[in-house]
Amino acid sequence: MLAVNEFAKPSLTSIVAIDAVLSESSPQVQVPPQWSERFMRAVGHPAGRGSTLELLLSGMAGAGHGVAALSFYLGLDEAEVRERAASLGLADLKEKPLRRPTSANPWSLEHVRLLIAVWLDNVSAASIAATLGRSPSSIHSKRRWLGLGVRDRKRLQERPIAQCRATALPWKPTFDVSAIVARLMSPRPGTLTVVHKIYPLVQFPVEVKWALGRDKEKDERFSVLGFAGLRAPAIARRMLVEFGVRLTDSAVNNRISRLQIVRERRDMISECDEEAVERRAAEAMKRLGATLRQCSELNRSFWWCKAKGGNRWTCREFETKKFQSRKAERSCGDVTAMA
Repeated sequence: MLAVNEFAKPSLTSIVAIDAVLSESSPQVQVPPQWSERFMRAVGHPAGRGSTLELLLSGMAGAGHGVAALSFYLGLDEAEVRERAASLGLADLKEKPLRRPTSANPWSLEHVRLLIAVWLDNVSAASIAATLGRSPSSIHSKRRWLGLGVRDRKRLQERPIAQCRATALPWKPTFDVSAIVARLMSPRPGTLTVVHKIYPLVQFPVEVKWALGRDKEKDERFSVLGFAGLRAPAIARRMLVEFGVRLTDSAVNNRISRLQIVRERRDMISECDEEAVERRAAEAMKRLGATLRQCSELNRSFWWCKAKGGNRWTCREFETKKFQSRKAERSCGDVTAMA
């Protein structure tokens, strides 16, 4: 692949999350790239090699992206996209509108452009993943989706995060996409505004422990996030940033179950501002009649919900097989005392 040339500084366009470019009525299907001959030409090919922008246009068009997507991601006017595509022999470009992001962790425009830049500059997938806060597999999936080709492993290099972020784009965007950003990211009537932000990476000297049901501050904060309907990844991020507690998605779901926090799957959200979190949690707790109680057997807190009923004095965890023998001993003691 081509090395990045210093054409221009990175675009100052505001970050906007766009996860797909298929029409609203079309299903989201990953289209495998169909490589253009121009994109696959060797450097010594008799016909020569096109500019980086031409290679990107050919590759992205071959991956199934339409005029609107090429205009948006590359920062070119749609008329210029059509003109350049015609000169490259790409006469079958699709006319598909951009759509709003729907995934829990959508890609931002800035990150898509940065991925293109560092991928063409032969930076390793591991370094790119660390820079963008994603897994190497997601990096490879996105580069296939974008229509970027494979690279020679011998030429790949590790690169520090700061240096990756400072990599300039290998082409010069000439079209301001702010109007498109405003249209795509404007809140829909009756829905909460999704806050797309990257939380800072917090460094803690030691791993912070959290004994479930025995740390009032963490229990209460976790409960608010849970009753607000935040999904597990969002709760994990907030607990890490606010308390330094590292939780996997499965650990979050496990703790929600053990604290007996009731949630509606159809009403769950990926992220929202703090005011909305507090409001949603208060509304849910009032509707359910949620009361924080102390388990008389396990000596830890749990939520008892009037709307769901159940034992007010012991948590559901005490009814599991793990504590079956202990429960039997207590029952036997009660019978003996009565005799």
